[in-house]
Amino acid sequence: MIPRVFSVLVLALGLLWGGLAHADAYRPPDLEKEIFDTKAVELDRFDRSGAVSALVSVARDFDEEDEVDFELRAHALAIAARLDSDNEKVDSTLEQLKDKQETISESADKSRVSRRLASAVRALVRKKDNEDNLTCAAYISDIGYRLDPEGDYASKHEKQRDELEDDGHKADWKDMLGRPIHKARNPWEQEETVFEKKEVEMPGGKGERFAQSQSRVNGLVVRQLGNGNLAGSASTVNATALREDDVDDLLFTFNQDVGPMMGGCLEEVIKFLRIRYDSEPEKIPSGYKIELGFQDKYVLKDGPSAATVFTLLLDSLFSGEKLDEQFACTGDMTADGMVQKIGGAAAKIRGATKRGCKIVGIPIDNGKEIGDVLLLDGIEQLLDIQIFTLKTFDQAYAISRAEKSAEVTETLELFKAVADVVRDQGEEVLANAEVQKRLETVIERMPNHLSAKLLLQKGKDEHSKVLTVGGTLNQIEIATSATLRTVGRAVFTSRFNDDDEDEGDEFDFDKEAVNDAKEALEVLETLEEAIDPRLKKYHKSVVTICKSVADGPGDDEKAKAYGNRLKEEMESMQAVYKKLVSDPEILEDMGG
Repeated sequence: MIPRVFSVLVLALGLLWGGLAHADAYRPPDLEKEIFDTKAVELDRFDRSGAVSALVSVARDFDEEDEVDFELRAHALAIAARLDSDNEKVDSTLEQLKDKQETISESADKSRVSRRLASAVRALVRKKDNEDNLTCAAYISDIGYRLDPEGDYASKHEKQRDELEDDGHKADWKDMLGRPIHKARNPWEQEETVFEKKEVEMPGGKGERFAQSQSRVNGLVVRQLGNGNLAGSASTVNATALREDDVDDLLFTFNQDVGPMMGGCLEEVIKFLRIRYDSEPEKIPSGYKIELGFQDKYVLKDGPSAATVFTLLLDSLFSGEKLDEQFACTGDMTADGMVQKIGGAAAKIRGATKRGCKIVGIPIDNGKEIGDVLLLDGIEQLLDIQIFTLKTFDQAYAISRAEKSAEVTETLELFKAVADVVRDQGEEVLANAEVQKRLETVIERMPNHLSAKLLLQKGKDEHSKVLTVGGTLNQIEIATSATLRTVGRAVFTSRFNDDDEDEGDEFDFDKEAVNDAKEALEVLETLEEAIDPRLKKYHKSVVTICKSVADGPGDDEKAKAYGNRLKEEMESMQAVYKKLVSDPEILEDMGG
């Protein structure tokens, strides 16, 4: 993280990011895998230096519009490090990508770098009898073609690659990259997350097989979009149990590498299930591997907010009970079945609406945040989705069944009838005594029916007129994440700029960045009257940054002065935030 401006904050918005499905992450290259004999490669000092320099250029930052993906960067460094293991540029670029997923920018464009790579290949293939030269050339020609497949030298690289492949020399990148490392992209994220395979064992029982071998349900997540903004969505999660000869008991795992928080929550889930079925060993088989799979398995996953989803899925394998396809939920969970608070609940509800979910469960400590949905979006989502707060797993169990109890079914139908009336006649009908009586009946039958409670409060004009602390912070982050990320990158890059003439050029933002800032300002303006009064100063500090990006430098303001102003504004914003999250009252409100 960037010193001072981007130092890690203690509490931050981890509540929101805990349920995030991560964007593209850097995977460091494996420098030990044998792909050719590095000592046998024959290149004179100048050709070797040129090849390494070109490969390092591939790995370093280009303009954002011309960005090179992390996989190609890592592949380029894998070859560069083999050609010159003591090269300082290689070492520093490896460290920068690992630590910050950012590097020193180079002025070279892709066409120029591509030409240098083609020259390196030509130098290598001059030694036609050297197999290691030809293998190394195959890797570099592949990098050159992937770097700029539509560029001036694309056909040259393609021809080189094809000729080498015809002679039996082909780049094999399998197992070349290590575990993914997700790095913070904004001032609030945690420092680092390492993703890896996770397995949890559970003792087998007396059962012959699972009651059913597959189950699925909708989980709610917050995603980071390409521009850094955030959005809620619903994603299908499934569980599949397969008999395995080399498994003695039960082995639970995922269909992808996951972060430590998600791996830890699975451990709690298995503890809960062991206790739940301790008196029913006949329902627990042995010799199975159970895989939890995600609909979008190529997106990195971390956070504990899927614990309740995992428990419902695995419990249904033991019990044989089907889950409602229109049900979705979110929530961390302890080994004793208590559902715990998560982040981004309001955004997740919006995602459930778009997915067509009809019943949603959220942790009871997130209940106040759904009042934010009412304040920001109106009553529509509360009519479309029946939202329930969850204190225990049993409450999630009751509303997630495909075949629910008669009492639950009748209550759901009663609320739907009320929602249909409100949708048909308008929200004014919520003030009607008969409508309020029916909502009260729903609440009497199911006290955790949050949609009914909020609509009743709306009808009686008793609903909150101010966003919660967490809701305010979440909305600010959702609106400004792209802009703060852009400014953060500029601040980071400016630390490496030693050229007085170019100093401040990092803050020459493109049209997209300016538009992001303008859109953020529009959202921040709509929030101004609704935010918690204690967060006004923080809101103002973020507005200042977005306005500076949207407006650009002043009439007589030099680039360097403009950059320094933005740095100061970022530091000021951070100072306000640190003070904010050091306030015990704020911490208590955020913690539920």
